[in-house]
Amino acid sequence: MHVLTVTGPVDPAALGPTLMHEHLMSLVPGRFFTGGRWDDAVDTAERALGGLRAHGVGAVVDLTGRSGTGAGPDVGALREIASRTGLAVVAGVGMYKEPYPAWVAAASIDEVADRFVAMATEATAGIFGEIGTSLGLVTPTEEKVLRAAVRAHRRTGLAISTHCTLGTMAPEQVAIMASEGADLSRAVVGHLDLSPQLPYLEEVLASGVTVAFDTFGKQWFDYQVPDSADQGDGEFVKWAYQRPDTDRIAALSELLARGYVGQLVVSCDISGREAYLNADTHGRHGYGFLHAVVLPALRAAGVGEESLRQILVDNPARILAIA
Repeated sequence: MHVLTVTGPVDPAALGPTLMHEHLMSLVPGRFFTGGRWDDAVDTAERALGGLRAHGVGAVVDLTGRSGTGAGPDVGALREIASRTGLAVVAGVGMYKEPYPAWVAAASIDEVADRFVAMATEATAGIFGEIGTSLGLVTPTEEKVLRAAVRAHRRTGLAISTHCTLGTMAPEQVAIMASEGADLSRAVVGHLDLSPQLPYLEEVLASGVTVAFDTFGKQWFDYQVPDSADQGDGEFVKWAYQRPDTDRIAALSELLARGYVGQLVVSCDISGREAYLNADTHGRHGYGFLHAVVLPALRAAGVGEESLRQILVDNPARILAIA
């Protein structure tokens, strides 16, 4: 068994604590913005990741696996980051959510799956993701893309990581993946800490998937309501969204107490879009926020070291390992 990183295969046991959902090239204008240079982004990522070794972190999963053209991740940049920091970097490939490039709507499921397999090979990718759905909706094209990701997963053995907008549509994602024959034990359903109601989370966990509490520190962010830009020149509808980490910690600690320790992973999903609104979390601690603040809070809530090791080390290694 091995994990595919951007610098080659590694032993799953060598990963150590792993952040399962990050975007290393989005800290400066670039992947999500315009105007940033490659070296700007790499230099910033190197500085931002610099404290992780002190916390024992060994790996980061980068899920910025798509662009407006459907191109894969900037593997050259990710390899440089891995070289400078000593971290194992696992790249994701796939497509996010609507809107997609025109070719996606015109392609069949298998044609999209073929593209995903080719992207994974070219990028030395270790996972498909993040594969997304819209707020309260799975569009027909999003369903096509998710089905294609499952078919690519079955062909390659790579795991899948999804995006649930504001935590919605997780059961629908699971049903689609199950209908395509996915190995649900190697599917990560993302951002469910944005909708941390225990009955909802347990419904999803009952399917056997892994649930990601992957937006720790993202306590405030803006969300532009879809299609609202058409309501007036220079106007749009925007929600200011709050999700305190106390809610995440309470839900995660309760799920661990109820025995779901084998189905949970954690991360921070730091990106330039929201970091400026979270100066006291991401802005102050960067990628170290999880270990400097969240883990002590989980310990204070009664979570033991064995459980923390499983969600940080063992579960990521299991999910990412391929034969």
